[in-house]
Amino acid sequence: CFQSDYDKMHKTGSLTLDLRLTLASILALCSLVPQTAAERGANGRGREEQIMRNAKAAEVLKYMNPTADPCNNFYDFACGNWSQYQPELREGDAPISVQTQLLQRAQKDVQMLLEGGVRSKGRPNLDERKVKEFYKSCLTVERFSTLQQAFLMNFIKEYHGLPLLAGTNWNMNYDWVQVIARLRLNYGFDFLIGMEVENNGKAVIQLTEPTTSLIPRHLCSAGAIVEAKDREEVTAQLQTDIAKDLQTWFGLREEETERVGGDIIRFEFELCRYMREEESLPPSEDENTEPQVYEGHDLTRLSKQFGHIINFRKYLETSLNSTVANTEIVMKSQRYFQQLAHIARSNPRPTLTNYIMYRALSEINLPRNETSNPRAGYCAQLVMRYFPKVIGEMYKNRYQRSEIRSNVEQLFADIKETFGDSLNVNDLSNNAQNALRNKLLAYETLIFPTYKGMNLRDLPLEHTNFWHKQDIAMKFKGYKERQRFYGGDAELDDSIVQAYDVHMKLLDNGIMTGWGLLQPPFYDYNYANSLKYALLGPLIARELAGALIPDAQQTELTRDESILEIFNNVTECYRMQYSNYLYNIPNVFYNATKLRELMTDSAGLNVAFQGYLRWLSSMDPINRPQLLRETLPGVDFTNTQLFFIVFAQSRCHAKYMEEPPPTFLPLDTHTEELFNVNGVLANNVEFAREFGCALGTDMNPDDKCTLF
Repeated sequence: CFQSDYDKMHKTGSLTLDLRLTLASILALCSLVPQTAAERGANGRGREEQIMRNAKAAEVLKYMNPTADPCNNFYDFACGNWSQYQPELREGDAPISVQTQLLQRAQKDVQMLLEGGVRSKGRPNLDERKVKEFYKSCLTVERFSTLQQAFLMNFIKEYHGLPLLAGTNWNMNYDWVQVIARLRLNYGFDFLIGMEVENNGKAVIQLTEPTTSLIPRHLCSAGAIVEAKDREEVTAQLQTDIAKDLQTWFGLREEETERVGGDIIRFEFELCRYMREEESLPPSEDENTEPQVYEGHDLTRLSKQFGHIINFRKYLETSLNSTVANTEIVMKSQRYFQQLAHIARSNPRPTLTNYIMYRALSEINLPRNETSNPRAGYCAQLVMRYFPKVIGEMYKNRYQRSEIRSNVEQLFADIKETFGDSLNVNDLSNNAQNALRNKLLAYETLIFPTYKGMNLRDLPLEHTNFWHKQDIAMKFKGYKERQRFYGGDAELDDSIVQAYDVHMKLLDNGIMTGWGLLQPPFYDYNYANSLKYALLGPLIARELAGALIPDAQQTELTRDESILEIFNNVTECYRMQYSNYLYNIPNVFYNATKLRELMTDSAGLNVAFQGYLRWLSSMDPINRPQLLRETLPGVDFTNTQLFFIVFAQSRCHAKYMEEPPPTFLPLDTHTEELFNVNGVLANNVEFAREFGCALGTDMNPDDKCTLF
């Protein structure tokens, strides 16, 4: 109450002993005066912020390797000790990263919601009760029970049998097109033939490659550049896994299942030879790569091109349960379908059947080698897969906060404004700058998931066994998936971000983000802006950059030659840089998706850092407490250095290695994960200045690939 006056008089020695005692009594009484609610709230928030700052500082320091040279390998400098604080990985374990940890956290949050450990706002509605009942039945279902065996056998018989099993209705007249069409109709499975839809006033169906495979994606592409030894190890393990599954499900002999497992993997490997060509091969100069367009009534001509091996009319009309006579059909992967027709004709019918049925059974069955904890996680994943909107609404009601929403919306606005300023470059004509700005203006705001309710009233998910529940749930998901082809209701698009998701997605009018992303360690309301701009800023700017990089569909961006020239030059720059990094050869990497990812990552970092500098410049230098918050206690780095450290730590990862690669063979230590940090930072001019990296060092190369 009187602290300032008391201090002044004490320093001048003008206080008598009695007066000092009197004032001391008054001060003591002042300390007993109750705080107002506002004061208590402010003090509570202050304590919460300080706890967060101390915890974040400890986290940043423990993950760093201070002995590493930041100008040689910044990933090692920022993430060198990260793997020491992660679970020990064994052979066959999936790699872990900050992103996978966010996914695991969101999944744990969903588990708590389903188990009742955390209540969503209000009383549970009918939809919530039904999905919780589904989850509980998944937790308690017995493996290898008679109910499971009966369900599997009925499923196999319904879809025309399995050659391995007697009495399952299989015969040599097996119609594989009819089977995969019915599996898509009922469950949404995209085995062997993929299918998408574009709705621009009229539905256009696209025939594509399937989106999933047994073989890992990075090995399943036309241009996969992987050592034969690595490929053989992966396919051998998959063959063993398939054999063990068949033995476990049906009690079959080991030698028989090993043979079938080998046939299945070889079959898919032949498909992979012609998959993802646009991503992994250089563009062809000799062939017309434009997708071919057909009318629905002309599908017989399309089937004839493939020797009538693939009956496209049967596939489309069966899987959609509707005529396609007046529908426009686009063939997007001509060479893939030629290969599919070839191997469907050249492989024995039992191999084709075994492949399709194993894919279906692996979607239905419980995972192998589970324990109690993975079962809960697996069941949560099932609920999220089959009822994403119900779980999304539960998650949103539990974790949305108005102050967080306002905070990240302001961050989006700052990043977008900074992005607009970055378009003022001499290499772009005025028309080009205006075209890019107009494109940028279309993305108005950050969008959060909203829900209208799914109404599961007619789904009989109670009073029945798990296998029947799962069959109902899978057919419900297949039905919702099929509705996209009947009018394009965005609410039915499962690709839309859900509240529990931990990523962002560019939409026509903004960027949608899940609330799962806005959780530690990626976000905290009390984080300083140096952390928020370093973590969320690059994600927002990356999505905006992706919207401005022209492709074949963006005619408004491809009319100006200066736009195309800049983007083509930057693409070529990254292609040579990344090829040299991985293989020490400048022209062998053609994965267009990865190159685009590198460009958008680089642009995202550049714009986010400029946005942070812009915010700093708007601050009053006299507001010292606010500026001091931009660093962390005990972390002996400037706020701008901290920006780059935290950005790098958001990309830390760990994966199983039998033994570390030898350091005397540099290429053996070069990985995609390291380049995602070092490559992006090395192309940022401000990074080298912040850490004093001399020109020509690994983290400050002479030739930089820069965009925005």
